[in-house]
Parts: sequence; structure tokens; C-alpha cells
Amino acid sequence: MTDTEKIVVGQRQQSLNLRLLSCVALACLVSGAAVAPAAAPTLTDKQVQILNRAKTIYVDVTASTWMRRGRTLSDVAPSLRTKLALAGFTVVRNQADRHDLTLKVLYREEQGRQYRIDTYGTDITCVVQLEHAGIGPLLDLTIQESSTYPETGTPPYLEALEKFIANPYFYLLGDLVKGRVVSRLDTTGALIEGLRRLAEHEPVKSDPLKGEYLMLSDEVMFYTSARENVIQELGRLKDPRAVPLLTRLLGHSDPRVRLLSVRALRSLSAVESRSAIERVAQQDTDREVRQAAAAALDGLPGSPRVSCASPGPC
Repeated sequence: MTDTEKIVVGQRQQSLNLRLLSCVALACLVSGAAVAPAAAPTLTDKQVQILNRAKTIYVDVTASTWMRRGRTLSDVAPSLRTKLALAGFTVVRNQADRHDLTLKVLYREEQGRQYRIDTYGTDITCVVQLEHAGIGPLLDLTIQESSTYPETGTPPYLEALEKFIANPYFYLLGDLVKGRVVSRLDTTGALIEGLRRLAEHEPVKSDPLKGEYLMLSDEVMFYTSARENVIQELGRLKDPRAVPLLTRLLGHSDPRVRLLSVRALRSLSAVESRSAIERVAQQDTDREVRQAAAAALDGLPGSPRVSCASPGPC
């Protein structure tokens, strides 16, 4: 029988009444709540053999928006096709073409809270369902993001859209599908492998000084923020499987990655990472990272108090 998952992520705490496909087991991840995801689907030997041959996928996207003229700036369908192709799948354009898998996506942009007389926020909801014709549902996610109208001046609609694109479950959707179909991973396991990919293979950026003017894809434009969001989500999920990778990221060249990894390990109470965190508290070149590492050590069971040290004052 096939387990499915429904993941609700984002900053809205409102309940969402959406009727999804029937499933045997469902894990619901609400922003701010630590809920363990369901295990990967249990398949029969015959179903495993069938799934091993699943190489082609059709993407069925239905999109709507509250914006004028019904036009959205989101390129959900092309973005998903790119993610799936990078994950190793052959994406067919026509539903009549032979395909093993179907990714159904219901993308909605709704009018959010009012900030001024003529300014409204945007609430984005994206329901993603992966199906195999011979097996049934394989993956069931609900992704939510909302604009918060920050003082930075970013228009609320664009802010919500940027948050959605960098949402770990959307940005790594190709990895989630691959994890479920190829590696038999649950959602958290696929997030860990997705972060491993992001850590090992940074996207190629153009260099105008060398005459390179490449059109930036979402994978490139939102790489940094998506990577940070994945680290924070793994800390929120508190799955010990993430500890080895997060520990390795303590040596990353980007101080922001080191900082978020320390905080995630603190959330995980990763005692096995004590020595690595101690080195960060004593030796990291960034003051904020050293402080976070010292605080993380204070929270580990049985740890003596360790103050951050040189280089530089804390």
C-alpha cells in the first residue's frame, strides 16, 4: 500500500480546507510545528519493479490568480519541467504521449491582507500530487507562502512569489520526486539529499566582466535563499539523519551557511557534533557564528559552558 504525505509549509497559520486524493497515511507539516514526516511508501515487489521502470512524467498544472486580467508572474509549469529534467526524468509535453508518472499541480494566488487602501498582500497555495497509473498516489504536498510587506520596499506580490520559489519543498521538488520514485526516500530524506546536492554543486553564474550574460533561472537566482531555507527546515524537523550533513556544513565557506547549520544542530541537540561545534566556537572567523556555536554547546546535554574565543572579540 502507498503512503502519501501532505506538507503544509510557510508562514500562515490558518487552516486550509482542501480535498485531496485519498491516501493510506498522511503526515502534515504546519509551519512552526515539529511533526515527523511519514515513512516512505511500502511497496510490494511487483510495484517496486514497476516503479523502477518509471522514467517519463507529465506535468499537469492548473494556475489561478487574483491579480488583474488573471495574469500571474509565476512560471510554475516551466520551472517544474526543468526541475524534473535535472532530476533525470523525461518530461512529456502532451498528456496523450506515453508517460509513467503524472505530477498534478494546483497553484493558486489569492488576495491577502490589506496593507493600505490600494495595497494587498498575496497568499500562495500550491497542491502537488504525484501519481503512477499502476500504483496510485506517491506524493502529496501542500505548500503555502504569504507576503508580509517588509520594510525593504519589496512589493507584497513579488515578496510572496520570491518566498514561494525559494520554499524548500518547491525549490527541491525535483529531488522530492526523485527520492520517492528512485531512492524510496521519505520527504525529509529527500530534503537531506537535496541539500547535499546544493552543497556540492553550486550553480554556474554569469560574469559580465568576461562577457558572459546568461539568463538566470530560478535555480540560480534563488539558490542561496533556498539553501538557507532547507537548512532551517531540517532544524525544524529535528530528524537525526540530517546531523552528519549539517555537521559537515560547519566548514562551509559561507558564514551564513555555518550559522544556520549551528542553529539547526542546536535544535537537533546533536551531541555527536559536540567536537565540531566546539571548534567553531573557538576558531570560526565570524563573530556571530562563534556566538551561535557557544550557545549551541550550552544547550547540549552534559556540555560544560564554552565561550566563543579568538579570532576577534565575541
